Amino acid sequence: MLLNKREKEKLVIKLANEGKTTREIAKEAHISLRTIGQILNRVTGDDENEKEQRIKDKSDYAKAFKMFQDGRPLTEVAIELDIESPTVICYYEDYLKLANMRKLVCVYNELKDDLTLFLDLYRRIKKEGLGKQQIVELLRCPNRLLDLQKRADLYNDHIWELHYKKLKLEKEIEEKKKSLLLSVADNV
Repeated sequence: MLLNKREKEKLVIKLANEGKTTREIAKEAHISLRTIGQILNRVTGDDENEKEQRIKDKSDYAKAFKMFQDGRPLTEVAIELDIESPTVICYYEDYLKLANMRKLVCVYNELKDDLTLFLDLYRRIKKEGLGKQQIVELLRCPNRLLDLQKRADLYNDHIWELHYKKLKLEKEIEEKKKSLLLSVADNV
């Protein structure tokens, strides 16, 4: 059954009054979480002016976090909130810690059992002083070392063949020398 816009709004309001969560409403009404938020904001009178007022009522710390989240420069945060640079830097460090903790958790969840291997690889890269371009080059040629090893084996085999031929020729030369000396001695 397809509902028009007005009917969907009524359904959202009805489900919200029943105590359903936004996700439950979205599933039942087949509309986005954002649209549900907009409908509920209109009904409760929670418009942009009220949001701005709530932001103004927050502490400088919370305002700074919001500005960092919006990508505003540190200088702009210091000017707008009228706070000193060490305070802005402290706030920004806290913000980065929180933002990067999420990234760290994502990295851990992806690595899980391979974390030790990953850390060993990271330490080796740092120890060797490899840059990004060098790592990329190594990854582009995964069989390069194997190819070089095969080539080295072939060259070693060829060297041994030549060495064997050399020994054989030296032996022939010695035999020819002996034969020549014997024939010279017989002729004298």
